[in-house]
Amino acid sequence: MPWSRNTRWVQGSLLARKDFQAVGLTDIPDTDLAVAISHDCDIANDNLDTEPAVEFIAAHILEQSDGSYMHGKNPRILHLDYTDGENLVSLKLLASKKIIVQKDKLEAVQPDDTYKLTHSRQILQSWLAARYRRHALPNSLVDRLREVFAYIEKKGKKNSSGILSFRLSYDPEDELPPEEPYELSLSIVYITDKDDYREMSEDIAQRLKTEFEVLVEKANSGTIDLRKCEAVSEMEFTLRDMRETVEYHLEHLSYRTEPSGPVI
Repeated sequence: MPWSRNTRWVQGSLLARKDFQAVGLTDIPDTDLAVAISHDCDIANDNLDTEPAVEFIAAHILEQSDGSYMHGKNPRILHLDYTDGENLVSLKLLASKKIIVQKDKLEAVQPDDTYKLTHSRQILQSWLAARYRRHALPNSLVDRLREVFAYIEKKGKKNSSGILSFRLSYDPEDELPPEEPYELSLSIVYITDKDDYREMSEDIAQRLKTEFEVLVEKANSGTIDLRKCEAVSEMEFTLRDMRETVEYHLEHLSYRTEPSGPVI
């Protein structure tokens, strides 16, 4: 039957591996499922001249998730929770492994209902958007912060379950010669689920303030005036704060791609 607006396919629906061949997909290594990532309205659109296909991302079922890749912290890899009855199941999604399935093929199969996507849908949407809107830092600032970023990488991965994000603001936003300093503010936004997360984040902020000057000097690329470095709970970090800062992901590139630098 033709594609209908009443389709069961929605964003987050799963395409089972057993149905790959039926929709025209060849074998995809390290792939157990595919997650529909097109918007619900685009999926439901039955005008196939306008919206002829549904976009998916290949997914792999994990034995255990990694906090460094949850909650959209990494723009390239997402560990996303589904439910299997009362049990949580984590899927690994790679932003680069997108798949296009034509609707006239997809209509022959139904979504795999083994796993259910619940509150994680908002995480999926934010992660998809962040890949295209994340901020690129000036090369000269990346060079000066290289050792600071390495420190944040180390602390962030070690404490990934309690830290929601590292946020920063800087001035000016342009490239600067080494003799001119940037002004920088850093916020470590922590999750409020456990009291230990506050103490852990405050400790990281204090240690980073203490070691900041040494780390910048080690990079030997110019100076930075650290105006603020503090731990802030997710309840206290406001929408205005989000608008005035950029998120440091555990991979952050500047505009330059070679040599590679940390990615935001």
